[in-house]
Amino acid sequence: MQRTTIVKTGFNATRVRDLQGVQAKSDIISKGGMTVLGGVAGLVGLWAVACFAGALASRAGVVGLVRGWFGAVFGM
Repeated sequence: MQRTTIVKTGFNATRVRDLQGVQAKSDIISKGGMTVLGGVAGLVGLWAVACFAGALASRAGVVGLVRGWFGAVFGM
C-alpha cells in the first residue's frame, strides 16, 4: 500500500510526497521496541519466579511463607 500526502508549498503550488519509506522505517522501529520490551518483561518475570522460589526455600514451604508474610505486614 502506497501512502502519499499533499504538501502545500506556496500560494497555489502543491507537491506530493511519498510516505512509504517513512512507514517502513517506523514499522521496523516499532517491532524492535516491542521485542525489547517483551524481553525486559520476560526477565522481570523470571526474576519474580526466582524470588518466590527463594522465599519458599528459606521459609520451609508455603505455610512458613504465608506466616512470614502476615508477620511482616501485620506485625504478628
